[in-house]
Formats: sequence, structure tokens, C-alpha cells
Amino acid sequence: MRDFMKKLYSILFVITCLLAVGCTSNSAYMDSQTREAHAVSEKLDAYKLKPLDPLYIRFNGVLDQQFLEPVIDENGDINLLHIDEPVKAAGSTTSELEDTIEQLYIHGGIYRTISVNVTMTAKVYYVQGEVLQPGQFPLSSGTTLLQAIAGARGYTSFANRKKVTISRQGKIYTYNLIALEKDPSLDIKIEAGDVIKVWQSRF
Repeated sequence: MRDFMKKLYSILFVITCLLAVGCTSNSAYMDSQTREAHAVSEKLDAYKLKPLDPLYIRFNGVLDQQFLEPVIDENGDINLLHIDEPVKAAGSTTSELEDTIEQLYIHGGIYRTISVNVTMTAKVYYVQGEVLQPGQFPLSSGTTLLQAIAGARGYTSFANRKKVTISRQGKIYTYNLIALEKDPSLDIKIEAGDVIKVWQSRF
């Protein structure tokens, strides 16, 4: 009986040790995951905004505007409601841009109190008009106008391939895609926020 009890205690001791090791390993794993999450968060916080980065700006505590979805222009600026001059966004982190916007509104006497939240949104472009699958598309590095049309499943039978426009930063550019198809070196790169429209042929 005594030998049996010794064996039982030994087995229980081994099980207890294994459970303790398992808990320690799991705790170490969780700590590792937490550290990794913090590292990712710190990288995002440290990211410096660049031209063509799309933003989502939410305004809290004011009634006449709730949000904006600007794209940083080629000069690194964005335009804000009630602010006459362009606001420099490129080179700042999202937190720094939040502080800049809040100070502009408060020190300018536009709002007495305001809270601003700035986040980056996914880079997308839009294809409209005479294509088989119009809509919003994720922007990959190096995407060209011809590739964007192909991504929208190509033209409808009513498409005017000589009149395709891109709306970009308040300007409209017109392209003849027949010429681009003959000479792909003329193809242009799409930028975040571009709105591509394939117009309808008159015939």
C-alpha cells in the first residue's frame, strides 16, 4: 500500500509540473503576442504620411462637419473646411496631424473645442462608365490605366475608347486608350483616389 501511495504521489507530482510548464509556456506565448502587437502599433504611430496617402479625418464636438476623406496631394497638402490655406500633412504622423488640425481650428477662433481623429484608409481607385464591372478597386503599386480597365472586366459594346477621363485632385485628364493600346509606353500609372470614367460612344 505504501509503495502504491508513493507511485501515486510521484504521478501527481509529474502532472503538476507538466501543467506548470504548460501555463508558463502559454504565458510566454501571450507575452510574445502582446509585444508583437505593441511593436506593430508603434510602427503605425511612427509612420510619416506621404503624398497620395488617403486619409479619413473624423471631427468630434462640432456640428457643421463630421468627417473628410482627403487624399494628400502631390505637394503634401490637404484642404480643410473653413481653413483658407492648404494644410501640410506629408511628413507628419497621424497623431501630429491631429494636433495640427485641432490647433488650427481652435487658435483660429473657428471652433472653441474640437477633437480630431486621423487614420489612413486603404488606397483605392474607381472605374465608372462603360465597363463591364464598374466599382471601387484596391490600388496595387504600379497599376496603370490599361490594367485598371482590364480589372473592371474591359469595355462594354458602347464604350468610347477614345474618350477615357481620370479625375484627380480636382483636375480632369482625357486619354485615347486606342493610342495607349498601340503604344503601351504611353500608359500612365493610377494614383489613390483616381476616378476613371469610360465615356459612351455616340454611335
